[in-house]
Amino acid sequence: MRLTEGETKALLASALLVVLAAFGRLLLTPDVAELSGSGLAVAQGVDMALAVAESTRNEAERRKQPLAAGEAVDLNKATEVELDRLPGVGPALARAIVESRQQEGPFRSLRDLRRVPGLGQKKVSQLEPYTTLPESVVGVTAGTDGDAGRLPAPAKARPARVNLNRASAEELETLPGIGPARARAIIRWREEHGRFRKVEDVLGVPGVGPATLERLRPLVRVGP
Repeated sequence: MRLTEGETKALLASALLVVLAAFGRLLLTPDVAELSGSGLAVAQGVDMALAVAESTRNEAERRKQPLAAGEAVDLNKATEVELDRLPGVGPALARAIVESRQQEGPFRSLRDLRRVPGLGQKKVSQLEPYTTLPESVVGVTAGTDGDAGRLPAPAKARPARVNLNRASAEELETLPGIGPARARAIIRWREEHGRFRKVEDVLGVPGVGPATLERLRPLVRVGP
């Protein structure tokens, strides 16, 4: 079970109180037996606090890890952490996707994503190359009369490559590993140095390293 941010903070606070209370007993209680019990409580509290802190750190690092080339996220199974890794999806939108799934059932098609607050047709289209649905529900859409019907799953068209020399910040943010800050950095580099002459020039942008370059390579171009 994944703890929410609030639950994590509460657990850390509780562990800290346990440590402080037990430490206080160590100072005030001369009895050897009680000293031993207090010491055990301190150790347990410290272990719990360290475990929670480590889990929180690992989760934060996972959220920042962009999708690898060809990696796709299952919209009906992914946790908030995995959904947060999708381009243009932050913690709030990831949570909204999970809540919609829990309250209204699994997504039967990408079109169902539009029921999630904050996800319009444009955003859904941007997410399509990076998401997947189980074969049992792909292509199932609701008809105008409310009856469910099964249609052949549409073939996914390969998205057009993003032109690094003309793309807006919003277009750049659809790329894996490119959030608002990096999108602004790319545009700033473009303004200061002129057009990108080759895809590898993006390595000159602060925050873009070799790993990000390899993920971007098949998705971008450097047209006029």
